Amino acid sequence: MELDNKYITIVPVEYPRNRQQFIRPPDEYSDFPQNRNWPHTRAVRTESSSTMRRKELKRSLEHKRSHSHSRTEHIQPCLKPIISAPLAFQTAPKPKKRPLGVYIYTMADVVLHMDIEDANTTTVSDLVDIIIQPKNLGLSRAAKNIFTIWMKSNVLEVQLKPYHKLLTIYQKWGSLEEKYCIRTKKVIFKEPILSFQRNVFFPRKDEEKIKDQKIIELLYAEAKYNVLQGRYPVEVNHCLMLASLQCRIELGPNNLQQYTSSFFRNNREKFLPSHLYKSWSTWLNLDRKSTPHSRLADHLKHIQITGSDRKLYHKYLECCYMLPFYGCAFFHGQIEQPVRGLMSLINHKDVPIYVAVNTEGVYILDCVENSLLLGLKYQDFSWEFAKPSQEDNEHCLPCIFLQFLLLENGTRVSKILQVFSKQAVMIDALIACFVEDFRHKLAMNEYDDVDRTGGFEHISVGDGSQIPLAHLYRSEPQSRLCNKLNKLTLATFDEDGHCIGQMGSWSFSY
Repeated sequence: MELDNKYITIVPVEYPRNRQQFIRPPDEYSDFPQNRNWPHTRAVRTESSSTMRRKELKRSLEHKRSHSHSRTEHIQPCLKPIISAPLAFQTAPKPKKRPLGVYIYTMADVVLHMDIEDANTTTVSDLVDIIIQPKNLGLSRAAKNIFTIWMKSNVLEVQLKPYHKLLTIYQKWGSLEEKYCIRTKKVIFKEPILSFQRNVFFPRKDEEKIKDQKIIELLYAEAKYNVLQGRYPVEVNHCLMLASLQCRIELGPNNLQQYTSSFFRNNREKFLPSHLYKSWSTWLNLDRKSTPHSRLADHLKHIQITGSDRKLYHKYLECCYMLPFYGCAFFHGQIEQPVRGLMSLINHKDVPIYVAVNTEGVYILDCVENSLLLGLKYQDFSWEFAKPSQEDNEHCLPCIFLQFLLLENGTRVSKILQVFSKQAVMIDALIACFVEDFRHKLAMNEYDDVDRTGGFEHISVGDGSQIPLAHLYRSEPQSRLCNKLNKLTLATFDEDGHCIGQMGSWSFSY
């Protein structure tokens, strides 16, 4: 059954963004009760065909009765008592099919309420078609390729495929969390929400060509959210520039100098990411002039931001396009701490990380320090997925191995990083998809920035096949991205494949 626009309402609402978890709806907008039953929905007052037939039959009987009165002067009443039919022969009225109430959240603090009449057949593609219509968000048709629907909780995020059905995915959500997430006493699993946000498969170079203002505003809202949540770890100066643009957009062009340090201190969660406040001097308030909110207030006094709102949105996004991990899908994982000497004899907790994957590469982000540890383009590495050696042991996790080349002391070596994650199979599938796309475009000569004059190597990819990759390491391969290898536990191999360096739990025998 097709969705009808009259069952959709747009509810603008501001809801708090907890820094320790993803966006959660207020109680009054909660889609999913804690007992995992799908939400109670409103009934739509429509008349079914059977109801119409009963009414027609009633009118027909009344018509006959009126005619019989006209022909007969008096009708003797029936004196026999009316006997009800036995219960076994009584037909129970069929309950009306009620629509499914769904809330879909956007990063722009707008909530879409939909009443879906047939949740068993309605697909994600159908819902996106409804969302972008002029009566709703009013986006152009190009938005269908740029945005899609995600189902996400505080421990798991899944970009739904166009043919997925919401009810089916929601009913499986508990098993998905059990399969891909680690349960601990400190982490309380939250019910998922539906989010309308950027499609991870949409290329950044195509996004830079977008002119539709409404689409740009949604992309700005999502980029701002990722910056403030620390998912896009940026340096202080970069943060100040982004925060200044945000102030100009959201506070207006008039007299930005009036906003003092105390104003930004009281509203810092709206303009500055929390990881900027992790230093001891900031926490102890030893140097008030160097605090991020003081620097932001001072920054606004010495710069002048001009231009229309449209240009400001563009400028904010252009600053985010400089970040290699822009537009990533994020997965939870952990890596070993790099310890040496006698310290390696002591058990150390693994470092929680994000494995961020987009159309251009894979990035390891430190969740504690909010920093980029390693960034690799698809032409710069090979990878392998490994199942846990003890599948019955919940502490034995699947993993992803990332292998990349370096020049170390003038010698060409390869490094391997082991990433532990219950979501490793999802990471493997997404990397394989993007590598296949890279392979296709490389074969079609669509990469002008890849220098093919240095010869080719054949590096095996996840499915065991061979892909020719350009030789990109003639000078300093590690300069392509700012990698902090000293914070990683790596194994080192020479060009002949011999292990010449081990750290952590790495152990090899020949």
